[in-house]
Amino acid sequence: MLKKNNNAFLKTIRVMFPKMVRSCPGLFALSALVSIANSLCMGILIWLSQNLYDVVIGAVSGETGKPGVVRAALLYGAVTVVNQILNGLSVYIMNVIFDIINRDITWELHRKSDRLKAINFENEQIYNQFQKAVQGRDEAIFLLFICFTPFTCHLPLYLFLGSYFYTVDPKFIFAVALIFLPVCLGYYFKIKAKERLVDDTAAPARKMDYYKQCITSREYFKETRILGAVDFFRNLFFEVMGVVNSLEMKYKTRSLRIDLLCKLVTLTGYGVVLYMLFSDVVAGAVSVGAFAAVLNGIGLLFDEMKELVSGDIGENIGSMGAVKSLLEFLELPEEEEKIPGREAGSPAGISSENASGSAAIKLKNVCFRYPNSETDVLKDLNLEIREGETVALVGQNGSGKTTLGKILLGLYEPTSGTVELAERWETIPEETADRRKHSDDGKANKARTRGVSAVFQDFRRYKMSLKENVMISDIEEPEDEEKARALLESMGIGLPMDTNLAVEFGGIDLSGGQWQRIAIARGIYRNCGFIVLDEPTAAIDPIEESALYHKFAEITRGRTAVLVTHRIGAAKIADRILVMEEGRCTDAGTHEQLMGRCAEYRRMYNAQAEWYR
Repeated sequence: MLKKNNNAFLKTIRVMFPKMVRSCPGLFALSALVSIANSLCMGILIWLSQNLYDVVIGAVSGETGKPGVVRAALLYGAVTVVNQILNGLSVYIMNVIFDIINRDITWELHRKSDRLKAINFENEQIYNQFQKAVQGRDEAIFLLFICFTPFTCHLPLYLFLGSYFYTVDPKFIFAVALIFLPVCLGYYFKIKAKERLVDDTAAPARKMDYYKQCITSREYFKETRILGAVDFFRNLFFEVMGVVNSLEMKYKTRSLRIDLLCKLVTLTGYGVVLYMLFSDVVAGAVSVGAFAAVLNGIGLLFDEMKELVSGDIGENIGSMGAVKSLLEFLELPEEEEKIPGREAGSPAGISSENASGSAAIKLKNVCFRYPNSETDVLKDLNLEIREGETVALVGQNGSGKTTLGKILLGLYEPTSGTVELAERWETIPEETADRRKHSDDGKANKARTRGVSAVFQDFRRYKMSLKENVMISDIEEPEDEEKARALLESMGIGLPMDTNLAVEFGGIDLSGGQWQRIAIARGIYRNCGFIVLDEPTAAIDPIEESALYHKFAEITRGRTAVLVTHRIGAAKIADRILVMEEGRCTDAGTHEQLMGRCAEYRRMYNAQAEWYR
């Protein structure tokens, strides 16, 4: 379950700020020192301005000589130069820190997504949260700077000028508070209102993006236009946009009212300060230079506060929803939850102990249920797959074939029951993966499973070269271009290995059938003892598919293989065929055996027989 975070701003400070310090402690300390020095220089300039004004006025009246004016002006100018140098240095260091933190948070996001169970991405809420977490990365870094700069840039300035104002007249402290307190309270309420707006508009905003994609994206536009559905999606887009605009208008109206009230109170505070200053000057309690310096100091404080709250915070509160998603995503548990009916401390559904006899995989009373579902997709499955055996899973859509394939691969873990795997296919320990992360090759995301491979129906068409599209399946092993070329040729792909398969990057595109052959070659190229093919030949006609599967069986001889297919003719190459019905394995045997005794198998085969004649 996802945790609800009601104060993302404060939580960003508490959770992310230590990460910034750990990422670059030396630069962080240097940045803090430079920022404090720069802030104090700004305060010193206000203090020096009093002396400069008084000296100039004294020179005009003849009370002060020109050397005193020159000294005051040179001192003021020197501090101004130092202030500008420190300001530029502070900005440069901040940019370097930003790049370092961006790198580290990006790595942490990738690490977290790599360590989550695959089943998490069947949960729409977690999937959407991951998308927003990626968007919230930069916003979270900006918020880190917002929590960092007040203590190094603003607080020293406020303390210095507060002390200076107190020496001029103690009552100025209360007048200044009257100016700034309404600003802080006003923007606090605006932040809360904006967070609520982001939460309310998150779902409709995603719908707007989707409807826009249906009209404009390469993935959708051909079918959308052929069907004449552009107007349909455009109407949906504007309908949802109306909802979003209505919510945003309510927020803007409320924000304007808050701004108006804050400005009225602040204006009153300014009036009080000006009145006190004028009264003190008339009474002779403060000099004209002090009057000008205090007035400039109050203006500087107000500008700094406005920049912090209105500029920095105001520009980032619109992205608080994405920041909340980032924080919640990073907190998702990596440890497996206890499964009902399993002893505490036992593996969550998968054991690396080899099954008895020659079985490579053994399922015992396996049940599986998707998140937010009330029914089991797999029900009390008990089966064994032997070493080197090719098994086909057949059945109608929704019978559980694909889910069982993912259970066998270890992508999903059973809700109840156990899966025993051959020891060489076990999950690599996390500490080994961590060691690989820090190895000299610099590759952060390493596969944490070994000895297994798969080709799925929704395989990826990587926008890279033909060679890379195949070898990506086993990047930890030395490249074997001859092996990859031989596999592609056996699959009927005779293109040069350096062929660019990305139209967007100046390359070419292939037919669906060619891409499917490449995907199968990619799965076979991986050094593995167990491979699953999950209906990867949908774009190939049944006759050619049968020939392709025979070629697959020839190439993978000696490996344990599972074919997930709804085409019965292709399943005939398997040593054993498992018939799936409503999440259960109702029969198993060779094609001839099942044709003789299994009515469901015989019905499916006869319905498809015309394809193979």
